[in-house]
Amino acid sequence: MKKWYLVLCAALLTASVAAATDVPQAEAFLGYNWVRFSPSNPNLPNFNGLPTFDMNGGNAQLAYTLHPRLSLVLDIGAVHAGSVFTLANTPNQNGVDHTLVNFVLGPRYTFTRHSRWMPFAQALFGGARGTSSTGITLLPGGIIWPPVGVLIPPGTLQPVGATVQAERTGFAMLLGGGLDIKVSKHIALRPIGADYYLTRLPRFVTGNDTNKDHFRYSAGVNFLFGAR
Repeated sequence: MKKWYLVLCAALLTASVAAATDVPQAEAFLGYNWVRFSPSNPNLPNFNGLPTFDMNGGNAQLAYTLHPRLSLVLDIGAVHAGSVFTLANTPNQNGVDHTLVNFVLGPRYTFTRHSRWMPFAQALFGGARGTSSTGITLLPGGIIWPPVGVLIPPGTLQPVGATVQAERTGFAMLLGGGLDIKVSKHIALRPIGADYYLTRLPRFVTGNDTNKDHFRYSAGVNFLFGAR
């Protein structure tokens, strides 16, 4: 009886060790990002009614396994939207280009690591940098330039333009999760990642920090390292 008990314990220990080796030591994700961006907060007294718009880009993640189900994740991503809306009283009616970059870090909990289906939840915190720019015409009527007889016929009117750009840096938070589907020992596909995306950036006029609520969808390929 004692012999069978020892054999059973050895079998369970072997199974446990074998299962643990299926857990990757590190992961590297590359994927596509779509962000539903909300430029205005309707709860603010100076709400200006700017519409939400879509931003597209990509992100990369590095994850290090601390425990079979717990990982530390670094997420760096960027999304962009061009000519989102036109500025009032602007002669050439240029749109505004927006770029939003995130650099966040935090824990991820994977509900199961020994299955083809690996759902997870994460909470990432860090910073964001937003850049907005637009081209404007300084002198709509034009001026005489270049000087007479240089390069172009004399007296040709040329508009004078410039690019106005504003950059802001502040706090960012991503709360959500997703699903990885393992297709081999070292590759998993991520068809869905969904996160509540909070940014706290200074306002252009007052400089006061303002919370803005966005939604981020991501999808891509996750590379697994260290599993045997």
